Amino acid sequence: MPSLLNYAILTDPTPLQASQPGAPSIGTVYVIVSNTHQSEVRWDFIDVEIPVGSGPNDLTGNPTAISASIEKDYTVNREPEPTFDWDSTLGRFRAHDPSGGRLTLPAEESLVLSLENIPVSDLAGLVRLKVYERSGGGDGNLPVRRANFITTLGLVKQAPRIPRNFRPEKNSLVDVDASQNVVLTWEGPDNLDYWIRDPQGNEVLAQSAVQGPRVTQRPYTWSPPSAPRRGTTFTLIAGTTTAAQQHHGYFLTTTVHALVPEFDSGTRTPWVEQAPGKSRATFSVAGMEIHNGAGALGTVTADRVDVNGVKTAWVQGPSDSDGWIEFPPSGLNVFHGQGKAWGTVWADRADLNSVTTHWTEGPDGKKSRITFTETGVKITDPEKKRGTVVAGETNVRSVVTPWVSGPQAGAGWISFPNEGVDVHRDGEVSFGRIRYASYKESQTVNDRPVHRRLPPYDWPPRSEN
Repeated sequence: MPSLLNYAILTDPTPLQASQPGAPSIGTVYVIVSNTHQSEVRWDFIDVEIPVGSGPNDLTGNPTAISASIEKDYTVNREPEPTFDWDSTLGRFRAHDPSGGRLTLPAEESLVLSLENIPVSDLAGLVRLKVYERSGGGDGNLPVRRANFITTLGLVKQAPRIPRNFRPEKNSLVDVDASQNVVLTWEGPDNLDYWIRDPQGNEVLAQSAVQGPRVTQRPYTWSPPSAPRRGTTFTLIAGTTTAAQQHHGYFLTTTVHALVPEFDSGTRTPWVEQAPGKSRATFSVAGMEIHNGAGALGTVTADRVDVNGVKTAWVQGPSDSDGWIEFPPSGLNVFHGQGKAWGTVWADRADLNSVTTHWTEGPDGKKSRITFTETGVKITDPEKKRGTVVAGETNVRSVVTPWVSGPQAGAGWISFPNEGVDVHRDGEVSFGRIRYASYKESQTVNDRPVHRRLPPYDWPPRSEN
């Protein structure tokens, strides 16, 4: 004999999706209880029994995680509200009067028994639910019988038939410099072909469909031939392939990035900023401006700079104590340290149009110096005494000097006292001699100078001894 009450079943989602590794499925089952009689039905309980386990015909492996509730759209005077909950002794969900009485379902009314938050088991299949009813009344006004009316309801628990969760396996940031490559992964039914499309529109067959009537959900992975060197979006395409053409049914996308992006054709941007210090390089019409984190002009540090020209107020070595060069309108200033103390220029050779200086000194160990005074040039030796000029040939208009000596040691020398000229010898103040190869004697004849050459002679005359 059929049940006095009528039962229908709905699921959310429809059909229920079987759980997958790493992707549990949660669903809801609604059992709609209707009184199709024109008379009321009196009932003691309505039990819903679900198959528990991990097989294809089981709904869940954890019935205690299910939230049960009852909802009715009618009111019966002086009757308590029914409850619907898990009965661990019976292994069923039972709707009943919590005080143990009998309840009424009026004619042509209904109530809904809800099973929510169901952890759906992971194998696809047909699930049968049994409903146990103890009732009486109805159009035949039947007495409440001891035996239960039993109704069987069915629902489908389906494995996902479309791909899902297309993503990088670990993370979406790839360190190309560390030889990393991206691994893309997804889950999907094995009766589909899968292609990967790159940003240029090229498609690569990543996995072919498995032939057979049974569809299995499984994970897949794929890596590009080389790691992406900048932000790259890949598209997963799922479908079938016939002899004539490909049928694309599903499209999923995921994007990966390079830790240090590289662009083949350049980058257009008004500025680049460092994080978190906020130092910034700004590209202006004139070129580039470097600013520090406070917005002021910043510092460029490099081992080598190759440029066509540099415009700057000054240049200094890497340390604050290093020398630095300033560029005033008049030319070039060389300083050292943090102050404006004059610095030193070291060079193997200097080619200049002119030099303006107080003095010029030889290198270490040869500290002879030439000083430029108001009256001329002063030459001193390393001990600041008068120094010596040595030259192979001197061509001057005049020489002002207290004495002149030959280049070799012990050479004769000439001094210039107020009275005339003294000739000395052997480095001593003793008179030497003047030796002439020839000399000229001048006379005046008829108011005109006449010169004649005389034979050589020594002065003073040689001693006969």
